[in-house]
Amino acid sequence: MGISSNNQKTNSAVERALTILEYISSKTGPVGVNEIANELSLAKSTTHRLLDTLKSRGFVVQDDTIEKYDIGLKAIEVGMSGLKNWNLVDIASAYIKQLAADLSETSFLAVYDEGEIVYVYKVEGQRAVITNSQLGTRKPVHCTALGKAMMSSLHLEEVDQILNEKGMEKFTEKTIVDRQRFFEELSKIRELGYAMDDEEVEIGLTCFAAPIYSYTGKAVAGISVAGPTERMIQNKNKITEQLLEASNFISRRLGYVPAMRKSL
Repeated sequence: MGISSNNQKTNSAVERALTILEYISSKTGPVGVNEIANELSLAKSTTHRLLDTLKSRGFVVQDDTIEKYDIGLKAIEVGMSGLKNWNLVDIASAYIKQLAADLSETSFLAVYDEGEIVYVYKVEGQRAVITNSQLGTRKPVHCTALGKAMMSSLHLEEVDQILNEKGMEKFTEKTIVDRQRFFEELSKIRELGYAMDDEEVEIGLTCFAAPIYSYTGKAVAGISVAGPTERMIQNKNKITEQLLEASNFISRRLGYVPAMRKSL
């Protein structure tokens, strides 16, 4: 009985510590104990204790001048180690760097995970604008070019289930929130080979993306180019041409051949 109780306490502590770590990582800057405790409905003493443990292991760092916490190098090390054995980043990085250099805009690599996209690699071009899409950031699939690109490889039943679970939040007046219109958008993406975020996440920011396929015939990732709407529209043909070329090269290196694609 005592062993079971101790296990439950340990599991609870681990879960709370991980929740704290996830919360800190979701913020753009350091956060204080009060904010963490309030947002996660934890006692301040418990929050302090768990932060001390995370700090001692290097998963968070504390800025003593403002008494706030941020993600530590150990957390980054553990997160990035998950990519070491998956050669997608190694394969794609050279092409993404080339895109950013040739187009002078920001280029991204993202993967799909549990109904969202996760940014795993990023290169900024000479004219790159600051975006809130940092490494590890999660975003919805229905309004991002990367999300749409990856959704285009799935059966409509799968897409429908994802939308049921995640919803279709409206971020701007241009965000697609109608399911039928979204399905029509996916059909268009399959035809063109690339997807577009037409200021659907942020007004003034446009993004083009193309899916990356593996030997399974399904999209395992996506690459994109993002920048100010005026520049992106003006250079649309050049951007999409180079984007498709890069995505095709990466896909082939992952063992993909076009004959693997099935009609959806």
